Amino acid sequence: MATNKNMKAKPYYHQQNTNASPGPSGFLIVEANGGLNQQRSAICNAVAVAGLLNAILVIPRFEFNSVWKDPSEFGDIYDEDHFVATLDGYIKVVRELPDLLMERYDYNMTNIPTFRVQAWAPASYYMGEVYPVLREQGVIRIAPFANRLAMNVPPHIQLLRCMANYKALRFSDPISTLAEKLVKRMIEKSSGTGGKYVSIHLRFEEDMVAFSCCLYDGGKAEKLEMDMFREKWWKGKFKRKDRVILPGLNRINGKCPLTPLEVGMMLRGMGFDNNTSIYLASGKIYQAERHLASLLKMFPLVYTKESLATPDELAPFEGYSSRLAALDYTVCLFSEVFVTTHGGNFPHFLMGHRRFLFDGHSKTINPDKRKLVLLFQDMNISWVTFKDQMEIMLSENDRKGIIVPRVRKINRKTSIYTYPLPECRCLQQSHNTTLQLTQPAR
Repeated sequence: MATNKNMKAKPYYHQQNTNASPGPSGFLIVEANGGLNQQRSAICNAVAVAGLLNAILVIPRFEFNSVWKDPSEFGDIYDEDHFVATLDGYIKVVRELPDLLMERYDYNMTNIPTFRVQAWAPASYYMGEVYPVLREQGVIRIAPFANRLAMNVPPHIQLLRCMANYKALRFSDPISTLAEKLVKRMIEKSSGTGGKYVSIHLRFEEDMVAFSCCLYDGGKAEKLEMDMFREKWWKGKFKRKDRVILPGLNRINGKCPLTPLEVGMMLRGMGFDNNTSIYLASGKIYQAERHLASLLKMFPLVYTKESLATPDELAPFEGYSSRLAALDYTVCLFSEVFVTTHGGNFPHFLMGHRRFLFDGHSKTINPDKRKLVLLFQDMNISWVTFKDQMEIMLSENDRKGIIVPRVRKINRKTSIYTYPLPECRCLQQSHNTTLQLTQPAR
């Protein structure tokens, strides 16, 4: 599974894909939807599908999302030239369809044969249903393209996912340049702890609080506000007759976003003191002044991209949620400890990336929220007992963080994006983790 330049003339997957013809089967167009990391998943899967079908991949298009409201295109988020060059010899990537093909379809993408592929479709579906049409038409379009390829695919296709995620996808220069500055400033702010800091992905934005259907301490006013927010953004989704909303049950089942106060208590219980430098990765916190006050009392050294960057530096990113998320992603990537509080694509990709960079030895706190809820609701618990329970939880997280399973069943819960080893190990080098995100001067 060598990946040096000498092998690129004969990519590994070409040796394995016995159904592919010697020449490309056609052009593959995909439309990635969702936020930053859902789009990242779609891109990696598109590279894998292109390899499976022996297709030429057109740079993925980003579908505009009414919630995210980010009109960014591929080149605004990622380095297109690097993406194309890195995958050269594995799959061919082009920026747009040839004019002759576009003319055939009246320069209208919607006229191109379009597949609506079921979620988690196996490789056999693509070879049996999609490949014949691609060969016949010369081009196909798959839209939408989130989670449209099964996790369990042949090793040579899995390699393409690894290549895309850890080698080909590099943030664009504007993002990388500012992200590098933010990481360096965070290290400087953490001089009291040897330049080491904790990053927290805090999912307590208004949309997350509303979507979770959980209740906090805002009473009737909060419930009315959340009902209005849900109706505005998701229309009647939460009013369907078959939809039963039980906030108390959601909380007991660990489905509610942790509040800043709960995160602070958890970390204090785990032994982090008020000298700990914290980077807070988040959108706009719901009622921030009220909810962040308790966290800031426990941990006064809390920083965000807004506090680390100047207004002029952040100005080009304002209104672009994915570009802002890319800044958060990078600062979290290089933290000593990463704390995830509510799941989602962001922490799953980040945990996997950190495992890949640090050979499985990345410190991650992924709390048992069901257990936390029981502890928080116990009005008779002493601080000593709570602290003991948090230290046990921390030890368990440390143990899980370095596990590299010898044998595991690959499925959605053990995604290669979250657990890249051992499948992606052949791409690992003796990593120098010194920060260098931007392209060296030529």
